[in-house]
Amino acid sequence: MNYNTPTDRLLQILVTLGQSGEAISAKELSEQLAQPLSSTYRHLKILLRWGLAEENGQGRYLPGPTCLQLAKKFDREAVLVTLAKPELKRLAEQSQESVALMVPSNGQAICIELVDSPQPLRCCYQKGLAQPLLVGASARVLLAYMDEAQSLSALLAQGVESEEVATYQRSFADIRAAGYAVSVSEIDDGIWGISAPLLDSRNRLQGAISLMAPASRAHTRSERLIRWTQDVALRLSARLD
Repeated sequence: MNYNTPTDRLLQILVTLGQSGEAISAKELSEQLAQPLSSTYRHLKILLRWGLAEENGQGRYLPGPTCLQLAKKFDREAVLVTLAKPELKRLAEQSQESVALMVPSNGQAICIELVDSPQPLRCCYQKGLAQPLLVGASARVLLAYMDEAQSLSALLAQGVESEEVATYQRSFADIRAAGYAVSVSEIDDGIWGISAPLLDSRNRLQGAISLMAPASRAHTRSERLIRWTQDVALRLSARLD
């Protein structure tokens, strides 16, 4: 396969380091990937700076510690999805509404698993879709339960003015006191949502369970939908290390 851009060539070096059974030299990388040796060294320098590669002291390279962090995050989310799927399906069948597993990442709330409602629902939630980490029940629960410094950083990155931060933080305290967040028409017009946090055994945020329904269907049974969603979140949280 041809990799024509500098980014392609850099990522191919990273993949090759990961696939190699032992540390590999820049010359071997250059020959294996048909890249100029000067370019190979330049890309390796970038990977070293980001901790995605390391040099073993003998002029040979292998994946760096940042790769381990990425792998751990992938493993954690894969385990989280595996644990969550049966509960998501059960909640979707019980409520007849759409249910999602959400996680925070780089200032966004990302849907990593979704069970669709069998009933009509015009909602932008899709598996793999990212929403700004600011509005909606999912985003507000994730912000409320994450580390305070991370939450503050996320708010400022979304353009929240410093004088508004205290208002958001008060709302997060209310969410933590209730154990969930509810939204109406914050992302999609006419859509009601409930989101409850997933906390591991050390009370660290791992994600959120969110249920979405048309407000017209939800308003007569909102208490049940909230209770069911919280029950699922609590059961899953009890299984997280």
